[in-house]
Amino acid sequence: MGTKERILATALELYNSQGIHAITSRHIAAKMAISPGNLHYHFKHTDDIIHTLYKQLAAEFDVIMEEVGGAGKADLQLFYDYSHRSFELVYKYRFILLNFVEIGLRIPAIKKHYHTLTERRSTQFKVLFKQLQSGNIFRSDLPESVWETLVIQIFIVADFWLSNNELTVKLKGQQAVSYYNAVFQQMFYPYLTPVAVKKMMK
Repeated sequence: MGTKERILATALELYNSQGIHAITSRHIAAKMAISPGNLHYHFKHTDDIIHTLYKQLAAEFDVIMEEVGGAGKADLQLFYDYSHRSFELVYKYRFILLNFVEIGLRIPAIKKHYHTLTERRSTQFKVLFKQLQSGNIFRSDLPESVWETLVIQIFIVADFWLSNNELTVKLKGQQAVSYYNAVFQQMFYPYLTPVAVKKMMK
């Protein structure tokens, strides 16, 4: 692992454990036992580090979505596997989502990218819904407006469950991931066909 990669890994660890307000470039450099000058050779500002970590998060999400889309035929287990991996990924980069509004204001490029990303994700989700309908997993008797609303609900839950966790149950690690992933999956119960419900209850 090169110095740049080590900086990102160390920053992610410190931001996750102590937050973006408590950690400066000097803290990251000290943790790594390198000079601040060495760190700033790779990243001029701490916001550059945060922006790079955000891009890593987005890229890792892209991999998951490409794998789901490339599967060809969606089934309930694939859908649930996708959601679990997504929640693990969000927890891995949890400092970003916990401070997302502030980070978006501090780094306009992130806010702009997120807007474009949600449009692309919306299209991907709708394709996935169609696949699940074709497989008799999702109902096909609901108006299009319902699916449009569901996409928004997915973004709200997936992007901001960490804030709810911090304010309520305060779970850590896999306990947090498993708990909120289960909440997320139950959100789809009303959209399942009777056949899919039977499979879900097994």
